[in-house]
Amino acid sequence: MELFNINQENPSSLRAFIASEAGKKFKVVFTNKLLDSPLALHLHIDGLDAVKKVAQPGQSGDIRGLYKTSVSVLPFQFRELELVDPDVENAPAVAEMGTIEFRAFRCQPMRVVEPMLHVGQGLHHGRISERSKKAGWHHVTTADEEILSGPMYGVISNYLDPINAPYLSIKIFYRPRELLRAKGIITGPDVNAQTGGRSEVNDQRRTMRWPRGCPYSGPSRIPIKQEETESRTQRIRALQAELNALRAEESTSSVKREQRSPSPIVVGAAAGEVIDLTLDD
Repeated sequence: MELFNINQENPSSLRAFIASEAGKKFKVVFTNKLLDSPLALHLHIDGLDAVKKVAQPGQSGDIRGLYKTSVSVLPFQFRELELVDPDVENAPAVAEMGTIEFRAFRCQPMRVVEPMLHVGQGLHHGRISERSKKAGWHHVTTADEEILSGPMYGVISNYLDPINAPYLSIKIFYRPRELLRAKGIITGPDVNAQTGGRSEVNDQRRTMRWPRGCPYSGPSRIPIKQEETESRTQRIRALQAELNALRAEESTSSVKREQRSPSPIVVGAAAGEVIDLTLDD
């Protein structure tokens, strides 16, 4: 999925937005890049601790949904949120509705046990108070049962990081695309980040640095700060203004121009086209 408004708060915490779509299934893919420590993975959805899993050093995998049996899973799926009258039904406001948080803790596995199918809190039922001001939002539910490629097992682990201070936290805020546009979070054209090409979303994904142990294995540079972007924009405008002044001087002057040193701005074959003056790091 596309990531919008990416914000790395510190080396171990990252926040971003995605556009949800009712009826669409999804899964969380991870890779433990630590070579010396397993990771206990907690997936929180809409504020509830839904799924727990252990990833060995170098292990890649995914969390597709809630386990129904040791060999089957109920896949995650977005669904429209139901708003109810709190005077008729005792429905909560749910402050964490619309969030998917992935927390990782360094741990020391102790022993393998029988599958633990209900160690998490499950998923929210999707009915909240209409006073929560979440009209048009989605929530996460489950789709029809799917069979796993292999049987699941449980692991009892000793946590090395405090439960309130995970080694890594990635929090995703999901909203319908139209709501993200209304809030100004999506501002450019609708370009799927996985299709490649130049876009604000793709450029940001290429340049962000993910914390150690993060399940994403792509970008390796820090995002360009807003002030750096504004500075570059000002420099580009200054160059464009100088180019326009030179063109105006050439078109209005009827006197033969004196010999002068070449302009530092080289247009070449790109004359008349948009010139990308973006400065690469």
